[in-house]
Amino acid sequence: MNGKKTWVALLAAVNLIGFDAFANQIPGELVTGTVTSVSGQDWIKVDGHSYHIQSGSAAAAALQGLAPGQRVDVQLNGPANTAASEVINIVPHAGR
Repeated sequence: MNGKKTWVALLAAVNLIGFDAFANQIPGELVTGTVTSVSGQDWIKVDGHSYHIQSGSAAAAALQGLAPGQRVDVQLNGPANTAASEVINIVPHAGR
């Protein structure tokens, strides 16, 4: 291979590795805390902060089995400090 072809092949390999790593990342922030309250099927309050549940998500299904006082991991589809972010998954901690 000449220098130009080697350079192009190297860039292609680096790009493939970079895209694969990006695809394995969590879409938003993970918030860990105690459920303060559950409001209907649309909202959960964790450590006093309210989060909207994304309709049809795994979080919407998990919400029905939660009660105040449970320790949970709440996965958002964006930053925790943005009102547009919604809960896409809720995982209760074991033991409670």
